[in-house]
Amino acid sequence: MQNDDFFKELLTIFKGECQEHIQTMTSGLDDLEKNMNSDKQIEIAEVVHRSAHSLKGAARTIGLADVEPICQSLETTFGIFMRQKLSIPSEIFEKFRRSIQLLGEVLESINSEGKTEGDKSELIRIVDEISSQMVQYRK
Repeated sequence: MQNDDFFKELLTIFKGECQEHIQTMTSGLDDLEKNMNSDKQIEIAEVVHRSAHSLKGAARTIGLADVEPICQSLETTFGIFMRQKLSIPSEIFEKFRRSIQLLGEVLESINSEGKTEGDKSELIRIVDEISSQMVQYRK
């Protein structure tokens, strides 16, 4: 019973952190798009990258093996923005926005056992599209 209570407390903390990370990534993405190819790009990208990294680690902590690779993909992609100034087409930013929105929905669907109940298929598809489109920008 004690482990059950601990997990429930951990899950409550995780859900609160999820909302913060999703908000940070969403607002960071907006700032990133406005500051592409500027000196601020790298600074903003670091914040968004860190948030995706933290979310990945938190997902791992509570055993969300289905969410962890999605966060890893976003983290890797945001890392590209940290290494170089870029000009990214707006349609890729729209995919980023959609992926973060869907990730938020999936995280909100976590049940009391710590399992996601939401459909992740569209999220996985969009994150895969982003990853394949961003390959050309990797150094």
